[in-house]
Amino acid sequence: MTRNLLLILLALTAISLFLPAVSLAQNNEWSVSAANWMQYWYHRPEPNDTLNYNNHQSRQDSLDNRFTVDFNFGDFYAGAWLRTFQPNLNTNSYEKLTQRYFGWHENGLTLHAGNFYQTFDRGLTLNAFLDDAVFFDNNLDGIKISGAYDYFDFDALSARGYRFEGNGVTSADRIYTLRGVRGDVKPITGIKTGFSYVRLKQDSFDFIDPSDNTNLTAVNAQVNRGPIDFYGEYAIRRGRTTGDTKVEGDATYASGSFSHSMFSIYAEYKNIINLLYPSLVGPYNAPPPVSHSGRTLASLIQDPGERGYQIGTLLSPLDQVNVEISFSESYSRHKVNRNHLGERYVGVRINPIEKFVLNAHWDRYDYTYEEEVENYFDGYYYLSASQTLSFAAYTRRFWPISVDYHEDYLTLGYSRGSLIQVSIGGSISNYRDRNEFAFNSDPEKLGFIETTFHFKSHDLMIFQGGERGGLVCSSGICSIRPTFQGTRVMLFSRF
Repeated sequence: MTRNLLLILLALTAISLFLPAVSLAQNNEWSVSAANWMQYWYHRPEPNDTLNYNNHQSRQDSLDNRFTVDFNFGDFYAGAWLRTFQPNLNTNSYEKLTQRYFGWHENGLTLHAGNFYQTFDRGLTLNAFLDDAVFFDNNLDGIKISGAYDYFDFDALSARGYRFEGNGVTSADRIYTLRGVRGDVKPITGIKTGFSYVRLKQDSFDFIDPSDNTNLTAVNAQVNRGPIDFYGEYAIRRGRTTGDTKVEGDATYASGSFSHSMFSIYAEYKNIINLLYPSLVGPYNAPPPVSHSGRTLASLIQDPGERGYQIGTLLSPLDQVNVEISFSESYSRHKVNRNHLGERYVGVRINPIEKFVLNAHWDRYDYTYEEEVENYFDGYYYLSASQTLSFAAYTRRFWPISVDYHEDYLTLGYSRGSLIQVSIGGSISNYRDRNEFAFNSDPEKLGFIETTFHFKSHDLMIFQGGERGGLVCSSGICSIRPTFQGTRVMLFSRF
């Protein structure tokens, strides 16, 4: 079935792309676009490879391919995503349509059926999004109605959602039902007020009452006049978990900024308890992290509540100098064994001489279970209008509870316009030397070479060597990226 769908999509795409120019000129409202994103890995086998047999190390490779196509027919549109995933373990392989959708839009009104992503305001009640950097995809499958007009806008939806298990793993079935609505009224330019409501329906372990609901309601207001911008939102949660346990939560979020030609000041505040649903892992709502790096206590240690703030400034004292300074802290809401997360960031971008740009930052994390400091430098020198030399050098120092260690990185690069880019680099770490009992197979030294070719609307990247893994955070979601050693090929094509 999937192969037939793929053939149909490819055929429709080819027909649309290669229609004679005269035919296309007769109706400018018809168009088609497609893209294919492919990654192939050959993992270098390790000595402790579990598939090692008679001193013969197994070949370990993986393939991940995503083909997307979008059609526009005047006021109508349609599209589909086909994913082929063939990891090292064949039992986890699949080839299926992960998204398909159809819609109609006219005069500000949009009707959408199929898969989609949706965020209500600042994400306190709903924030379903895709982020490949942290292996996070909680797309919804259902229907949505949206409207955008001069004085008001709204969204209403009814959809099904996956259970997210972390690091890109979801359950096979969509076991949750979400229904929601949001709206904003803009009576005066620069002033807006609105609300949102979401109901999550889930099965319960209680045979007498097999359905448990979670309801979230939020109100918000924003003032954006001249150099001043202020936003505030309050949300409450009431309902039960799958174990038929009563749960109550709430959240307050506020942000403000003042802008000037030479500087700007910004601040954020959050106070959250028992708000994330259906669980702390892979939630369907993700409030702003209120930190420069995007880390939260909920993502690092599954803390159900935290209170925090961030204060920062952007300075431009000279035309060629930009400075950013920020300070943030978060604490657990519970009183016993409170967790703490703090971050101090200072970044500078300067253009000391013509054709040379230098970026540097110092970032310190104070976490209950580990302290970390990153010193980072990168620079670009423009040899000509089409040729660039670059470098990136940074160190990361860690102070866990038991032992301290470091990781040092260096990358040198050369690029020639939109044709080719070459990078050579590596990293060293003394983690195993400092902790003899640590279970970590990462080598002390890793090196790599990476080449990217650009050809019209195609980008081909070939990586050979080792890339050290670690914690990656984005939008309040964190995941551990494993260390990679071997060959990686990426091809991104747009049609």
